[in-house]
Amino acid sequence: MLPLSAFGSQLSAWAFSSWFGSDPYHGAMEFSDVVRKRRSIRSYRAEVPPSDVVDRIIDTARRAPSAGFSQGLDFLVLDDPGAVATFWRLTDDPDHDVRETTGEAPVVVLVFSDPKRYLARYSESDKLEFELDDLDRWPVRFWDVDGGMAAMQLQLAAVDAGLDTWFFGIGYGEDAVRSEFSVPDDRMMVGLIALGYRADDEAPTGSGTTRQRRPLGDQLHRNTWKL
Repeated sequence: MLPLSAFGSQLSAWAFSSWFGSDPYHGAMEFSDVVRKRRSIRSYRAEVPPSDVVDRIIDTARRAPSAGFSQGLDFLVLDDPGAVATFWRLTDDPDHDVRETTGEAPVVVLVFSDPKRYLARYSESDKLEFELDDLDRWPVRFWDVDGGMAAMQLQLAAVDAGLDTWFFGIGYGEDAVRSEFSVPDDRMMVGLIALGYRADDEAPTGSGTTRQRRPLGDQLHRNTWKL
């Protein structure tokens, strides 16, 4: 008889293959391996990931927790070479060219939140007791929290599919991007995710290469806060 752990691994692989099929771009990993493999990749090959693979990654991302199941997130996927080139041109800050650190990833996913969906959801009868029918009454902006969780889930799904990512924000040209891609004014940008296959000569960069990870014991507090 197989041990339970082995059965779980087989079941996980079966569930993954049932969802992704025999797509060569996918290979089921243990969750712990996915988490440890994920890191911010800043240099990509020009090869564009198949659109169905990207769609499945987005579908996984949208299944992240959502306050009141408001589902107030939208994902703008730029995978057409012309659209991607336009995006990089519009965000080309003359003082800091982000393309130098992203290698112009072939896919860019923009994550947006829709606060009005949260207001509408919490104006329904089963949520009125929370008195969150006004944006100013929210002590925590859960549309941002949900957006962050979805962005993280997207990155993990991408790693599981054999891709790499980098989460970043627009420091220049957001208004131009919104206008070019017809983004509604009431949507709030959570962040952007570069997506693709890491370049063959990609080398680790960023703060993670120069700073040590804090020990678990420094961050874990059990039953009471440890000074």
